[in-house]
Amino acid sequence: MPTEKKNAEIEELRERVGATANMFFTDYRGLTVGELRTLRGELRKDAATYSVVKNTLFGIAIGDDRRAQLKGVLEGPTAVAFVPSDPVAAAKALVKFANDSKKLQIKAAFVEGRLLAAAEVESMSKIRGKHELHGAMVGSLKSPFYRLHGTLHAGISKLVRTLHALHGKRSEAQPA
Repeated sequence: MPTEKKNAEIEELRERVGATANMFFTDYRGLTVGELRTLRGELRKDAATYSVVKNTLFGIAIGDDRRAQLKGVLEGPTAVAFVPSDPVAAAKALVKFANDSKKLQIKAAFVEGRLLAAAEVESMSKIRGKHELHGAMVGSLKSPFYRLHGTLHAGISKLVRTLHALHGKRSEAQPA
């Protein structure tokens, strides 16, 4: 029989799952408190949160359909990264931390309602993130304007240099 504390925890997990489109499941076994703090800090840069969850309570919170999909994932120590916006940035942070620490294991992920295996999460970490794509798009949009400015400015600069050289030549030719 679930207690009031467990019911409150299930309700909190339901709210977090409902507010998040992306979730990454990891095995945090062997990580120290300092390492967990570091990982949380890296994920927080992209508005993600990282929480240790109880498998049974989390399974109840996500519902029967998703629980069936996560049957092998919700075993052993599990921590979940709740990522509201950019899943690529979170995947990059988790994969980098897993490679550096050699302790964190990525189990699976739900990205936009689709279940991804650990290998797919690693592949996703190799693509460009949202901020990188925005930067590339802005760069490609402003590039034609810079070229146009350079072309227009080159003609005016050439005219000014020609007039300056002509002025210099005429001032040398006139007697003082």
